[in-house]
Amino acid sequence: MAREILPHEGRVRTWLARHWRGAIDVDDVMQEAYCRLAGLASVDHIENPLAYFRRTAHAAAIDAVRHGSAKNVVSMTENEWFDVMDDSPGADRALEGVQELGRVNAVLANLSETCRRVIELRRIEGLSQRETAERLGVSENVVENNVVRGIRRVIGLIAEQDGGGGGEGAEKREGVRLGKFRSR
Repeated sequence: MAREILPHEGRVRTWLARHWRGAIDVDDVMQEAYCRLAGLASVDHIENPLAYFRRTAHAAAIDAVRHGSAKNVVSMTENEWFDVMDDSPGADRALEGVQELGRVNAVLANLSETCRRVIELRRIEGLSQRETAERLGVSENVVENNVVRGIRRVIGLIAEQDGGGGGEGAEKREGVRLGKFRSR
């Protein structure tokens, strides 16, 4: 084994470090690979020692990750934990987000199919007006009109749900804000 396997240790070690990029302890995996190779009754069946060694080390690395022996642990004192900031939203904010998304989806369901698809493609998927028109097989003018009508309708329905009245007045105010109506 020494003549066939040991000359390849540096290459396999480098390959493991590059391939697994800190997800494993390379020394532990190399030790496990040597243990597995030492357990072989014979190495006469090995035609390509480098490939065999690499495959054995790869299997040992996978087993190490599966069994959780490779962990990124950072020891911290109790005082250091006070400085740790969690940027993820709290449970209440996450629930609010889910509820708000449900509200918007319910409002969008009240729109016509074309209007809903236009808003989804333009505002959610971020397509340009031209791309939206091509995808739906309509003119850019139809896309523009449906975006304006759809946004007005969504704002009106949400305002009604919030008890703000909404209705035509809110739609008209939104149209003025968007620059769609001229004052007379």
